[in-house]
Amino acid sequence: MSQDKDKSKDDQPDAGRVPAQQPVEAADSGSAENAQAAMERERNDLLSRLQRLSADYLNYQKRVQRDIDSAREFANEQLIKELLPVLDDMERALEAGRANHAADDPVLAGMQLMHDKALETLGRYGLKVIEAKGKPFNPEVHQAIMMQPTAEQPPQTVLAEALRGYELRGRTIRPAGVVVAVAPNDAPADEEK
Repeated sequence: MSQDKDKSKDDQPDAGRVPAQQPVEAADSGSAENAQAAMERERNDLLSRLQRLSADYLNYQKRVQRDIDSAREFANEQLIKELLPVLDDMERALEAGRANHAADDPVLAGMQLMHDKALETLGRYGLKVIEAKGKPFNPEVHQAIMMQPTAEQPPQTVLAEALRGYELRGRTIRPAGVVVAVAPNDAPADEEK
């Protein structure tokens, strides 16, 4: 049992004993400098990662704000797109009315007032008519539905507008359907064949 007591004393640490300190050697100063340099590299790495993360977060906030602003700006786009065929029908009715009735016809005048009021109301929400006739063809706002040879206009000029185009706050929501001028065939030999 005395051996058990000796073993148990060996297993328990001495509370009053102070561990002996190792002598400091010159090699330890080199490893301390290496450790300090490693810690500085790690700090610099963490700092640069934090800066990148902070910049990414700021960019994310700006992008989200732009998306919110865009959603607010174009919130009515779908409704306006669905009203465009109504405007087209009003314009066709006005053309037919002008062809079949006198200019001072009150029904024709009333239809014109309704059409103008509808365009004015939609204009307050950012809708604009794309002017096409006589302008150079621009594929961003025009859709060529037909090419017509002519010598009266330079090539790639819009001769006529078949379908009116519209833009909403600078964004084309429906391109204008247009007839585009092309150079006439200069070779009469083709016609003879």
